[in-house]
Amino acid sequence: MKKRLGGFSKIHVAKLNEDGSTYAAPIPVTGGKQIEAELNYESVQFYSDNAIDFNDFVFNGGEGTLTISGLTMDEYNTLFGSTVIAGSVLVKSTDIAPELAILFERKKVSTQDKVLYAIYACKFAPPAISAQTMEGSIEEEVIELSFTVREMADGSVFYMADTEVADALITDEWYSTVQKPA
Repeated sequence: MKKRLGGFSKIHVAKLNEDGSTYAAPIPVTGGKQIEAELNYESVQFYSDNAIDFNDFVFNGGEGTLTISGLTMDEYNTLFGSTVIAGSVLVKSTDIAPELAILFERKKVSTQDKVLYAIYACKFAPPAISAQTMEGSIEEEVIELSFTVREMADGSVFYMADTEVADALITDEWYSTVQKPA
């Protein structure tokens, strides 16, 4: 089985429903360039009789960045809860960003197989506003979106599936519904 990965594509997000355990249908976010998610685990140690008698790591949230080539008006609403009105966006300090699952895939090098990812319970912050003048040529300007990650009530943080070995029922439906193992 090959394990080297390359690339990043097919980014989708799905809103967490009010029940806190299911998601709306995933929708694409175009122009994905890069994603990084750092999951924080805190060391927990307890001592007795002058020795460590318990040693573990406990999930303590996470944070990351999603770099994309730009945002549509509808993506402002989807990612940040901003109001879209007749082709414009109103961002207010009172906007409440929805919790989302982030779905994407990475290609396994030298194969047609992929590794599919779903990061649960993410919340995005609106991007900074920046611009620069063109100096003889056009350079790509990308947008970096910061997000946080929390664990679900059942402890789930993320899920990944390798299309080389995973059940086809899981991989075929990856972008139709947010997958969680039973």
